[in-house]
Amino acid sequence: MKKIVLGLLVSVFLSSTALAADLKIGVVSVERILTEAPQVDAVNTSMMERFGPDRDGLKKLEKEITGMQENYKRNELVMTEDKLNELKKNIITKIQKLKQKEAILSQEVSTVRNQELAVLQQQVRGIIDDIAKKGKYSLVLSEGVAFADPKLDITDKVLENMKAAFKKK
Repeated sequence: MKKIVLGLLVSVFLSSTALAADLKIGVVSVERILTEAPQVDAVNTSMMERFGPDRDGLKKLEKEITGMQENYKRNELVMTEDKLNELKKNIITKIQKLKQKEAILSQEVSTVRNQELAVLQQQVRGIIDDIAKKGKYSLVLSEGVAFADPKLDITDKVLENMKAAFKKK
């Protein structure tokens, strides 16, 4: 009986070792990909082109408010109370308008950025899948791993494929 149990244990250990030998694992740094891929620069440039004029408009409005506030402080002692109240009311109205425009722009930027990142993440996922299939990887992990041997890192391969895909566009 002992020989049978011992034989079963040995065969289990040997078979699990054989299975582990066929296991090929890769590790990817998604953070590095999202900073080094040329698609990220293209998204940032697109965002600046799209929202740059709006940001410039906000800066112009900020300068206008600052000028009005300086005018208020400078002429506070010589202006009539009615003029001061009118100027103060205009300043408050412009500040509210600025805050509203900032909130709207921030929401738009966030929405567009999230949409662009979703497209980029989908592209990264597709490239990782291709590399995994071609390289016959059993498992590809993201950087959320406590330790990984640098030999397992396939981030450079993913970045090369991202750059190649970007050049094709």
